[in-house]
Amino acid sequence: MVENVEAAGTGKEGEARRRRPMEVPAELDSRFLRVGDKLYRSAHDKQPVATITPDRIKAKDPNSLPDLIRLAKENGWTAIKVSGDAEFQRAAYLAASAQGIKVDGYKPDEKTKAAAEREALRQGGVPDNQARSTRTANQARDTREQAEPRADLAERFRRQSDVQNAKDPELRKAQSHVALAMAVAAERFPSDYDKRREFVAERKEEVAARIGRGETIAGIEVKARQEQRVREMAQDQILQKSRSR
Repeated sequence: MVENVEAAGTGKEGEARRRRPMEVPAELDSRFLRVGDKLYRSAHDKQPVATITPDRIKAKDPNSLPDLIRLAKENGWTAIKVSGDAEFQRAAYLAASAQGIKVDGYKPDEKTKAAAEREALRQGGVPDNQARSTRTANQARDTREQAEPRADLAERFRRQSDVQNAKDPELRKAQSHVALAMAVAAERFPSDYDKRREFVAERKEEVAARIGRGETIAGIEVKARQEQRVREMAQDQILQKSRSR
């Protein structure tokens, strides 16, 4: 099923946007492979996660919404309209609110408002006016108990840069797996930047999926792998010398 995220607003701003092609900023370059107006996560994908035009994004994967909303924001969108099933609209609202993007025509329930407000404050964005509600202490407590922190955490892991994830106390261990992937990619593809980027992007998405499922992710010491590699190289040299005698 294809769902739509459209730029809201008309007049001169809307006309100017429709004349500009959608650009993928450098900070999102490692998240997508662009082929014309189609965006893929990797070269192995059979179907694109989204199709983009100057004023519309057709998304197939709700998990990609945080990055797609960020793409829209980087291209000057300040408000969006969403069509699709209820779960898709909710996911789009949460992703947009966290980044200070207004969602026209969507009326979230109280739990969704609370989740949007919390994530916006965490990300430093500006919550949508619909999410600014006065909550009692009991409502705040209920929100903490009923929220879905793993899904929010997975979205944050995808959205943030590697540096941000490395500094994030909740995501530092998960980011260590991406750091390991970078080290592995550098060894496997020393002269092929595209393959390194694709390899790391795939590993990051795998880690994000594990976070979303609520799995516990232990940290990895990349230095330990490097030391192991040095030991392996030393052993190879010893074996080569012994064979040459």
